[in-house]
Amino acid sequence: MTGLHKFVPTGSAWFVLLLLLNAMSCSAPVEIPPLVCPPPPVPVCSPGTFNQTLLDTVLHLGHVQSHITMLPVPPNSGAEDYAMAFIPDASGEYIALLTSNRASVQEGGSAMGTQRVFSARLYSTTHFGPLKDVNTGDAPLPLGAAFYSKADGLLYFSAKANNDDPDDYDLYSATVQVSGDVVTLSNTRALTGVNAEGHFDSQPTLDAIGTHLYFVSDRPGGDGGTDIWYAERTSATSNEWSSPQPLPEPVNSACDELSPFILASDPNTLYFASNGHETVGGYDLFKTHITNGRFSEPENLGKPINTTSDEVFPSLLNDTAFFWSSNVPANVAGMNLYTITRTFIGGHLVQAQVPEPGRIETQHLQMDTSHPAPPVVLGPVEIIAHVTRGADNRPAIGADIYVHKDSLELYRGMIPESGMIGFKVNRDAEYDVGAETEETFFDVRHVDLRGFKDSVIHVDLHLPDTLVIRINFPFDDYEHPYEFTIDDNGQPSSMTWQKALDLTGHSALRSMSKLRELLLIGNTDSLGTDAYNNRLGRERAQFVASELEKRGIPKEIVRVESRGRTDPVVRRLGESDEIFRLRSRRVEFIKVFQ
Repeated sequence: MTGLHKFVPTGSAWFVLLLLLNAMSCSAPVEIPPLVCPPPPVPVCSPGTFNQTLLDTVLHLGHVQSHITMLPVPPNSGAEDYAMAFIPDASGEYIALLTSNRASVQEGGSAMGTQRVFSARLYSTTHFGPLKDVNTGDAPLPLGAAFYSKADGLLYFSAKANNDDPDDYDLYSATVQVSGDVVTLSNTRALTGVNAEGHFDSQPTLDAIGTHLYFVSDRPGGDGGTDIWYAERTSATSNEWSSPQPLPEPVNSACDELSPFILASDPNTLYFASNGHETVGGYDLFKTHITNGRFSEPENLGKPINTTSDEVFPSLLNDTAFFWSSNVPANVAGMNLYTITRTFIGGHLVQAQVPEPGRIETQHLQMDTSHPAPPVVLGPVEIIAHVTRGADNRPAIGADIYVHKDSLELYRGMIPESGMIGFKVNRDAEYDVGAETEETFFDVRHVDLRGFKDSVIHVDLHLPDTLVIRINFPFDDYEHPYEFTIDDNGQPSSMTWQKALDLTGHSALRSMSKLRELLLIGNTDSLGTDAYNNRLGRERAQFVASELEKRGIPKEIVRVESRGRTDPVVRRLGESDEIFRLRSRRVEFIKVFQ
């Protein structure tokens, strides 16, 4: 299994031990012909096949639609990212813990570093703040695969055992302190009654009352490979665990079982990963139900959650926020974090379709004023989005396209080869239609269908290589911009400067795995001296850079320049001085790739 060898050892040492024991049992006096000692049998790992689609991601009017979404940067990176955990803070919000082998946030360095745990404030199920290194205190390193137990307020995790065996990992607990979005560990204790010397003990989870500990181990006594084991204690305040036992049938198999997880609000369901039982391919995610200490036959979570690649480390924040890690091929290599987002369609979005050229019809309603007419019930409106990219305005094939109503995402899909895609939505409402791609920037159009009478509306979106945002400041000011940005025509737009920078930050974070730097160029109008405008352009661009840093963009990749008044926009025929100057005051953004 690619991508998981760092935390799933082969466990081959016990095969060598069996060979030695067999050799000893077959020793005999010289005068007796030696016995032939066969090698121990190789464990049989023959998973069946599973091909059912159990998560419906198709649009159904009036129902909940599920979307599978790869989390953006910074939760994902070019390194191996997996094992989500969640810690509540004093306000009831959550801090997300992420195990990754990316470089330390504080130290920087190569993208592939030692396995670490990072913290990030969780603003929503798909929006994470900047990552911070967890202050591990006296905990051994490397550290990962954490689980927070509400029952005793401790963080349980695995870390390297204090010896020279590279495959010996043990389980630990530690006290957790949360300050802002920084997590600090202290009072680390090894689970000495649970750990097995010389074996891989990892990936802990506890039940809701904290009396049952489930974990993964390759110690002898299981069904083969790595299995799920459990230990018990009398209460959540006790430090005395019973001798671990493998889970009873039918959970463990002759293959590998990994990453168990129990949600506190659903204590009778155990989620885990396995490359045994019946799989779509590789490691799949399963669940089993616990009733009076008995475990039901494992249920494959099905496609499209499970793929022919590896899906591991299921975790839930609540009943609806479900996360896991997969190495399914994506634009970010390695193991990446995924989640399921759910949208109640409620009649807002009927369907998405790729229009055929020449097949789109526009209907115009005619009103007969000679006789009173009954009210006309109008149907949905089809929004046809035409999406281009780059200086040559080519179709933005493969770009993401989405439809939002207020803060609710109604649809997210991909631009086909035609560069066009259609959405049928309810009229008498407002929508934001946007597109974005990793290599370019974004474009968003606000569509107001209140009072709209036609059945089709066309929206043009362009994804530029160089983004221009006109944040308007008072004279000689660079810290207090006016609320709304200036559009391409020099008029106040409907987008606030904060929203514009939110979108810009998100666009840069999507490109983080390939981005060498984000260049910010400040431009001014022609009033004033060169020296004055060079300073003003730099200060305004620096203001934007500091705002992007608040949105998670590392300041190390941001470079600020000023062109002052030396690069004005092309003046339009008959354009007033005021509009020309407004259009010239701008900050340009350029992605520079590695």
